[in-house]
Amino acid sequence: MNPESVPAFLPHRLLEITGGDTALFDDLMSEFRANLPAYADELRAAKDRAGWKAAAHRLKGAAQAIGAEAIGAIALLAELSAPGDSALLARLDAEIMRFSSF
Repeated sequence: MNPESVPAFLPHRLLEITGGDTALFDDLMSEFRANLPAYADELRAAKDRAGWKAAAHRLKGAAQAIGAEAIGAIALLAELSAPGDSALLARLDAEIMRFSSF
């Protein structure tokens, strides 16, 4: 899956989860945004395949749950790649910046 070919964010997914509750939507978005740097840091800090894959899996789950499709796609690629993939981490950083506009 090419992360550039998927939407950065599908708000309808989060609206479905929240039952249309916009206050809850806003809270979940704020929490996800606040935790994104920690997810990326955890991935960067992974020293072995197991740690890298676990960090990528956590990021993927959080991203997919909220509708951050491109971040989820990058996390899926990370699960399948070698630890410390600098190109993938650069793509993740760029996607986090893009997501921050929502």
